[in-house]
Amino acid sequence: MEIKQLMMFQTASKVLNFTKTAQMLGYAQSSITANIVALEEELGTPLFERLGKRVILTEAGKQFQQYTDKILGLTGEALEAVGGMNEPSGILRICASETQCTYRLPHILT
Repeated sequence: MEIKQLMMFQTASKVLNFTKTAQMLGYAQSSITANIVALEEELGTPLFERLGKRVILTEAGKQFQQYTDKILGLTGEALEAVGGMNEPSGILRICASETQCTYRLPHILT
């Protein structure tokens, strides 16, 4: 199970159309279908009922949708939390002798 598959499933579960899902995410429709089928095989249950070009969530799909929303939400939170680490942050300790602290550091720190 990959994040990309979860994103495809989440979008498809809201749009209920693999072609529109592919257009929204910038993939080929066959790629969306293949990833959804792989996800269904991994889970061992169908997530969608296929009705021509339309699809409907199965009961398993409705339950999985809730977990997908949570997983992708936590993934977004984690990316935000770690992504902010590009800028230095935290406590900076400078140790120097008393003479340096008195005469040199004030000028340098300002």
